[in-house]
Amino acid sequence: MSTAPGPAGAGWTRRAAGSAVLLFFVLSGGLWLGSVLSWQLAQPEFVVVLLALAAFFPLAWLAVGMRTRPVWALQVRQEPTRVADAVLAAVRDRHSTPASPADVSRAGLFRGCNPVLRVEDPPCFIGIFRSSVDATTTVLLFARSKNRESMDRLRAAIRASVLPSR
Repeated sequence: MSTAPGPAGAGWTRRAAGSAVLLFFVLSGGLWLGSVLSWQLAQPEFVVVLLALAAFFPLAWLAVGMRTRPVWALQVRQEPTRVADAVLAAVRDRHSTPASPADVSRAGLFRGCNPVLRVEDPPCFIGIFRSSVDATTTVLLFARSKNRESMDRLRAAIRASVLPSR
């Protein structure tokens, strides 16, 4: 994924949620399977229609999902406690509270994140994830707001508090 343009600066990348990618594969497989079954039933019109849909529809669905429900990630090589403290300091004046299990499923996007915060201004969820493979800590930001300017300001504030000045 590409680096986010604008005031949030380098470092933040846009990611696709795992459920969107899984749905992409299910849609692709279902449409291809439908075209194979149509071929076996001697329905060439349906084969053409289903293959055309399989070529376009799953990619469009994934693109719309990434555009409307963005997941942003900032990877840093720092200890998770320091990153969590820096993120808490950055969102202190934005009405942040720990996310309840009803808000965020620990089996989904924020699996393994500790802590997970619910921010009210702009509405979003922020999780801190420590990789067991390498020494990186990832800040995940799941936007619930459509206000791009406020999300850019929040990402810039988090980046400024987490990453050292260059």
